[in-house]
Amino acid sequence: MTAASHTWSLAIDFGTSNSAAAHSGATSGSIEALSLSHTSNLMPSAVFVDGPAGILVGAAALNAAAQNPAGFCASPKRLIGQQPGVRANGFDVPTSALVAAVMRAIVGRGLAAHAGVMPDRVVLTHPEAWAPRQIQVLVDAAMAAGIPRERITTVSEPRAAAGHYSRSHALQHGARIAVFDFGGGTLDVAVLEVTDTNGFRVIAARGDNGLGGKNFDALLQRWVEDRVADRDPDHASWLRRGAPIDAVQALQASVQQAKELLSETPSATITVPGPAGRITLQITRDEFDELISPAVEAALHLTRATFADAGLTHPGQLTALYLTGGSSRIPLVQRRLGEVGPVATLDDPKTVVAQGALLTVLADSAPTQPRPVPAPAELMPSWHTRPESGGQQPAATRGRWKRIAAAGVAAAAVVAAVVGVVAATRGGDEPVPQASTPTETMETDPRDSWPTGEDEGPILTDVEQARRQLPATLQSYLTGCERNRVNGANGNGATSVSCEISKDSPLAGLGEGFLTGIMSFTFNVDVNEANRDIIDIRNRTYCFDDRERCELVEDTARSAAAEVTQVAPGSERYSFRYANPKSGVVMRMSDLNSLEDARAFLTRSGLIN
Repeated sequence: MTAASHTWSLAIDFGTSNSAAAHSGATSGSIEALSLSHTSNLMPSAVFVDGPAGILVGAAALNAAAQNPAGFCASPKRLIGQQPGVRANGFDVPTSALVAAVMRAIVGRGLAAHAGVMPDRVVLTHPEAWAPRQIQVLVDAAMAAGIPRERITTVSEPRAAAGHYSRSHALQHGARIAVFDFGGGTLDVAVLEVTDTNGFRVIAARGDNGLGGKNFDALLQRWVEDRVADRDPDHASWLRRGAPIDAVQALQASVQQAKELLSETPSATITVPGPAGRITLQITRDEFDELISPAVEAALHLTRATFADAGLTHPGQLTALYLTGGSSRIPLVQRRLGEVGPVATLDDPKTVVAQGALLTVLADSAPTQPRPVPAPAELMPSWHTRPESGGQQPAATRGRWKRIAAAGVAAAAVVAAVVGVVAATRGGDEPVPQASTPTETMETDPRDSWPTGEDEGPILTDVEQARRQLPATLQSYLTGCERNRVNGANGNGATSVSCEISKDSPLAGLGEGFLTGIMSFTFNVDVNEANRDIIDIRNRTYCFDDRERCELVEDTARSAAAEVTQVAPGSERYSFRYANPKSGVVMRMSDLNSLEDARAFLTRSGLIN
């Protein structure tokens, strides 16, 4: 087969701890996991900043960290949307550069398997709850690896996992399945419904970015340290404070190996390095289960809450509860999840998301993306400073990392790839293909490309007409609406309406009024105001730095958005502002019990689908 006739597709599942990929096989043409090293289909997502000339990834990054921990970042995915960059090895590095390094290495592995031929399509997976600006970091990273923009598609991780499940299970229209994706650093739970075109529609999703296999590792390592302290307090003190990095890494590797072994055997041995020699400890599966039980209970609570969001009240309403992610292999996790649904596992849970992503996209005859990603100029860049916190980044940071070079990586050494990052000037010989550079994106005000509200839309002054613009589900839960006595109209004349929520509705209990004890909200209908508000919401204008919790919630079609924030730092009460330019509804609600309750209100009411 000639290079000209060779076509293939690639999917990349960029994970918190490890990344996986799938491709249409070079010889068979079938979808299969892509080998990312000589011995594994996984590669660590870790990176090591070697200097302004390059970034090491995967096993090479882990190796370099033993000599110089200051340049090491174990989980770049955690930084996307949370931090604009990191200080590593004395350099200020944008998060996008770290992600691009991993992406380039995986693309290089694919090129090595296909005689250097570029893939015709690259599918990138992402958590269901990610905002567009977070997804865009993945897209820009793939472009920095040389993939043209028009070849890139994105799909959410639960939809990808569901696609893999449907590969071997016939599902009827309207059937519901759940995906429990429990990885090394995160937990994502989603409920999906089969559409009339045999696709999947996400009807509820929740996640916890602080719960995963690394929590189990930490609990097991603490158990080790406590046992060592019982025998030799000096040895325990050395482990906690004086052990060199190679000893720490050796203990962590032994702990992780024991954790994985306990999924297959009733006991495992952990080797503990020490200043005077090694010691060994044995732990049983029962002891391990007792250690991790609170964390597993938290995962079960999140699962039940997601099912409640989807209106599921009985395990029989689910066709399958599909487990994926390495941490889902733990027997206790599977046993507890069996309480809430029919558990199903398939193949290697660490690679099914990547394989399912290709199945999902290739099965769709239309070349459109399952979840469109706007062009870079439309989005808030991930390293942009929020307006209220001081505007632009320091000049030193802007100057040092102007753009990511598109230099190639030798395929045979791709897991240990060095990724060039051009510093100090905008100049260079190798432009990033079709992507705006970080500098260009920072100089473009993302608000310029969002709707401006210049087109005239409906402004409603009648209370009943305004009420009819609310979702039918929410209307059915209201006891009455009236003109707001405090703020009768907005600046454009649209009537401000106050509505109370029935105590018998599924929304009851998610919050209550501070003075009356009755849940209520205010809204008005003004398309122009909704267009302006959604800009502020998506740019997180009111997510001040002193808010401990602040979250953007959007529907799958990106036609509506809400910003949920704490009422005050340290407060146990939450509020949200909501805008839907399609209906013109602009809403405010406060005094919700928690961030989770605010999300539940938005989904159960039909405001966010």
